[in-house]
Amino acid sequence: WQNQECHEMKDALMSMDPDGTGRVPLPRFYSKSQTDVYHFSESTDYLKQVGAYDGSAGGAPRVRIANYMLGPSNCIASSTYYSICCISECESLLNQLEANVQAPTASPSRLVYLVREMSSSTVDSHRELPDVLVDKLQSIADHHGGDVPLHGRLFSQWMHHAFPNECPFPQIAEDVTALDPRTWKASQAVA
Repeated sequence: WQNQECHEMKDALMSMDPDGTGRVPLPRFYSKSQTDVYHFSESTDYLKQVGAYDGSAGGAPRVRIANYMLGPSNCIASSTYYSICCISECESLLNQLEANVQAPTASPSRLVYLVREMSSSTVDSHRELPDVLVDKLQSIADHHGGDVPLHGRLFSQWMHHAFPNECPFPQIAEDVTALDPRTWKASQAVA
């Protein structure tokens, strides 16, 4: 049931994304109409901490849907040993790639072929990838001697652009402390 709620929240966020880029304008994120089921109220500091805040879009801040969905504020339960949070849809996409590639790296052409055939809850299979996305993958391969490492930051960024509503944009951690629900709640009590 938790995953169903996550999908409903994701659908609500996607309906606020005017460009289909996996990013919601910050004012729209905080707005609430009479018919809205969700009221998003996390601070911009929290959004920055979980990598959901995107201030790079020409000065107009936006919220990254995939990063927000995986944040601790969307966990319904946690203990010392576990947290019940939204399932990362990107993990299943990466699992599909790993099963097909069966190596830590792959050629850009192989990855383009595989990703074109993959689908998610918001992306249909058998699609043409934009040239800019194919070129970016080639540039990642060129940077790494011809193949693309599947578990690197650059490929994670590429996957975010290929599946913007499923794959989070990776952040360079300024603070390496894990942000689990308990840590986040404790920091809120102090603030």
